[in-house]
Amino acid sequence: MNILVTGGSGFIGSHVVDKLVGEGHDVRVFDEHKPLRGDVEWFKGNILNENDILEACKDMEIVYHLAAVADVNVALSHPTLCLQVNEIGTMNVLNAASSMEVERVILASTTWVYGKTEGTVDENTPLPPPDHIYTKTKIGQEHLFISWQKHTGLPYTILRYDIPYGPRMRANMAIAIFVRKAMQKEPITVFGDGNQGRCFIHVDDLAQGNVAALQPSASNHIFNLAGSEFVTINKIVEVLREKFKDLKIEHAPPRPHDFKGAIISIEKARQLLKWEPEISFENGLKDFIKYMQGQKS
Repeated sequence: MNILVTGGSGFIGSHVVDKLVGEGHDVRVFDEHKPLRGDVEWFKGNILNENDILEACKDMEIVYHLAAVADVNVALSHPTLCLQVNEIGTMNVLNAASSMEVERVILASTTWVYGKTEGTVDENTPLPPPDHIYTKTKIGQEHLFISWQKHTGLPYTILRYDIPYGPRMRANMAIAIFVRKAMQKEPITVFGDGNQGRCFIHVDDLAQGNVAALQPSASNHIFNLAGSEFVTINKIVEVLREKFKDLKIEHAPPRPHDFKGAIISIEKARQLLKWEPEISFENGLKDFIKYMQGQKS
């Protein structure tokens, strides 16, 4: 198929592009930055320019929408930019997709939309009012996709990613910070009892989940894409200690408003998409350490 990936030069987007090309699809990347591979078409553009995205959607069958302000710190420091890119940019994508008669749009959302809901959450869990500007814009994106389908009939798929990790990840993401500190023999700070965690997902598994969402059965559905295990900070430290025997740990009191984390159910993706993660957190983290060590040499 002819597939457009907005944000296809970024951390997750570049891995999605890799998988799509590997499956034999013709991929066009819409991004301000050049793609990491040379065998895809590059449409350099800005998501806030309606003409740019309209032109990029021409002759496309599927659009993956990953372009966003995804760094929560940037969202806090530049809230207007976050709102414009994530919501107005999404509106531009939907408008262009309809105008160019795209068959379906696939949104990269996040499990942040569940807020601080505790226990196990699935796609039917009610979303609480957002407590972060980033979360507000991601919920806004989802609402735009759903309401646009009701108005225009344009099919959608919404994918809620848990915290991804792996090659090409941003340096300020938690796993990258931990590994870098371990390599530089700097202490890692564990707040509280260290039992807070996430269902971290290796970016390779996440990209494969995006490809699985091409199936017709994914149309007009929301799916969680998360790791199959709840990984605590203590577990991360345990795996790091296997690789770095002299790992230094500093303990600090729990931070106010720290969230213990929720277990993200991926049963719906298992059932409808026949997808589940294949890389255990332990193996994924060890591979990422090798990748980081290779980058340093």
